[in-house]
Order: sequence, then C-alpha cells, then structure tokens
Amino acid sequence: MNYSKRFVNASRRAAMAVVLGFVLAAPQTYAAQSAEKVGVVDSGKILERLPETKQAETSMKAFVGPLQQEFERMQQNYQRGVATYRQQAASMTKTARDQKEKELTLQGESLEKYQQEKFGRGGIVEKKQQELLTPIRQKVLGTIETIARQEGYGMVIEKNISLFVTPELDLTFKVMNQLNIK
Repeated sequence: MNYSKRFVNASRRAAMAVVLGFVLAAPQTYAAQSAEKVGVVDSGKILERLPETKQAETSMKAFVGPLQQEFERMQQNYQRGVATYRQQAASMTKTARDQKEKELTLQGESLEKYQQEKFGRGGIVEKKQQELLTPIRQKVLGTIETIARQEGYGMVIEKNISLFVTPELDLTFKVMNQLNIK
C-alpha cells in the first residue's frame, strides 16, 4: 500500500468535500450572489506542496510502518499454518484435523479483525490521518477564505470540478504565496 499517495488523495477528497459542501449547503444563497466573482483553487496542488503535508506524510509512514509489519507477520504465520495443515492433513486424525481447522479459522478471523481495526474504515490509521490533516485543511481553507474576502470573491470552488476557468479566476498561486509555498 502506498500510504503517502493515499494520504494526498484523502486530503484532496476531503478538501473537495468541504468545498462541495459549501456549494451544496445553500444554493439559493449562491444564486443570489451570482453577480459576485467566482474563484477557483486547486487544493490538491496546495496540499501537495505544503510543508505540513510532507511532515504529516512522514508521521503517517512512521505510524503505519510498525502496524503494516505486524500485519504482514500475522499474515505470513497464517499462510505457513495453512500450508503446514494442507501437507499434514491426510496423516492427521479427525480430531487433530478438526482442532487445527478451528485454530486456523480463529487465526484467520484474528488477522481480519486486526486489518479492519488498523486499516479499515474508521480504523486507527484513518483516525490518525484525520488528526494530522484537519489542522492542515483548516489552515488552507482559512487562507482561501481570507483571500476570497479581500478580493471580493463571492464563491470559491475546487478547480478540478470546473469545466472551464479563466486564469484570472484561479486563486491557487495567491493562496500558495500567502502560505509561503514555493
């Protein structure tokens, strides 16, 4: 698994979800403001280049590494157990076979439980990712909002969901400058 790529993709999806949430939350408000300027921002580009995102990726790798190693160790032990059972099953008594099958079933369930608790939806890896990303997203969104207000934009949307954007409406580099991103 490439967690840094998943981390950036999760950052992008989260930023897009927040922006889309603003757009979809009160369409009548935005319709009333249609005479105002609409800007766009490439939040993925901003997040990719933000030093805090790189630090968060490093923290995630350090956090996930031992969990991944433990999962791989458990998986190898399970696979060895299954292979050994298959080799020896014919020479085992029915009781011994049943006992070994029960052990392997429990070991497989334990492996699945570990994977779900650590890497599954709502697992500790996802929680850690949210813990690291939330302040970064808030910083970026705060900067976008500040620039939008200063320059009179009534709405800012994610560039990646736009069909056409003139370069003058793209606030990405202004946001990056404000955040001191090179």
